Amino acid sequence: MKNVKVGLLPFYVALYDATSPEMRPEIEAYYRAIAEKLRGQALDVLTCPVCRLEEEFSAALHQFHQDGAQAVITLHLAYSPSLESARPLAKTPLPLIVLDTTPDDLFDPTVDSARIMYNHGIHGVQDMCNLLRRNGKPFVICAGHATHSDVLKRVSDAAHAAAAWYHLSNAKVGMVGDPFQGMGDFQIAEAQREQLGIQVVSYPLDQDTTALDAVRQEALEEEYRLDRQRYRFGADIPLDTYFATERVGLAIRAWIRQEGLTAFSMNFQAAGTVPCFPTMPFSEACKAMSRGIGYAGEGDALTAAFVGALLQSWPDATFAEMFCPNWRDNTIFFSHMGEFNPNAADGKPHMIVKDFPFAPGFDPTCIMGHMKPGRACFANLAPTADGFRLVLAEGEMQKLPERIGSFENSVSGWFKPDVPLCRFLEEYSRAGGTHHGVLVYGATAETLRHLSTFGGIALSVIA
Repeated sequence: MKNVKVGLLPFYVALYDATSPEMRPEIEAYYRAIAEKLRGQALDVLTCPVCRLEEEFSAALHQFHQDGAQAVITLHLAYSPSLESARPLAKTPLPLIVLDTTPDDLFDPTVDSARIMYNHGIHGVQDMCNLLRRNGKPFVICAGHATHSDVLKRVSDAAHAAAAWYHLSNAKVGMVGDPFQGMGDFQIAEAQREQLGIQVVSYPLDQDTTALDAVRQEALEEEYRLDRQRYRFGADIPLDTYFATERVGLAIRAWIRQEGLTAFSMNFQAAGTVPCFPTMPFSEACKAMSRGIGYAGEGDALTAAFVGALLQSWPDATFAEMFCPNWRDNTIFFSHMGEFNPNAADGKPHMIVKDFPFAPGFDPTCIMGHMKPGRACFANLAPTADGFRLVLAEGEMQKLPERIGSFENSVSGWFKPDVPLCRFLEEYSRAGGTHHGVLVYGATAETLRHLSTFGGIALSVIA
């Protein structure tokens, strides 16, 4: 997992500063200790002065947002009256995670009753959460002792899901060509895109070759040098084919940078139909995912945005598509024409020249590889009649032999869901899952399900 930047918001009450000022040193020390523990959970933690009054909460949340936090973790250091924080919390665009904990793990008749003052924050949590629900502000709550339970790991998991949702709701997706005509499952109206917060920008296919001509030969040679380190090269790759393919890829990369895109999608049918897009740069789709830029094929802006969002927390996630069932072994063959995240490869991927009969463009160089073995969660964001549904299923990517016959020069992997294959396929389509999705290594359904909470969307977990 990548580190996620979060703001740790400390709750307190002004009354105690007036009546029990001697509490503050221990209260503030506890806040610093929790911040430090969270930093050990793949989180970059922003802190602020202890908040008691509405203007203090507003200032802290504004600063967290300005400093690039992708989520806010609340921590009640004692009781805090909810109306001091309710308006600022309702207004912040940042996802909320409630850490419901106390300094002491033991509170029985043997303890000093003075410890009540340091350990009663839970009813402040209850006061606040009631107001969050009434104000329509989604939140995830994680309760437990910071040392004697797994609560901080659960908070971290929720924060990574929160960061993914935050990126999805601020996605900017580039579209190269129109969506594949007739593919309806992933296509959504502009109003539905706006519901999620996804912006779409079209690549100017009517332009001349200026963007291609702007790619310097030095840049192509540097890309070649790097690719020779990153990938195994087939002996039959002509250098002019490589440079011609990567020229298109680097032009797309420059456009992504110029537009500030978080993801992009290409319709392979457009390749070779216009001078500025003479072939399908499959390799750039692969490299983009390895850099954290989302991708999906065939003009699927929705899944591209989803991939880009998940990559911010799980850098080995990859665009994936279910192709063929292996009924005998309860596995599904995952593949695509030439697009996958090299971070998800088993070993070093290799580069080939790919036969490309599906459009007028020339045969491009492509990055191929087998998906690595290990636990993963297949995730799909499916449009519904009235919104969206998150569909999740855990399973095991299978270990493949080093040589796998005619599959050698393809993107390939076999996924074994945790439930029988027939049931998985039935429930997946019953939930409306689309034929494009994301294979997320290192994530569980328990973690990814928080996306539905933050987004207020329906959820189906196949388990």
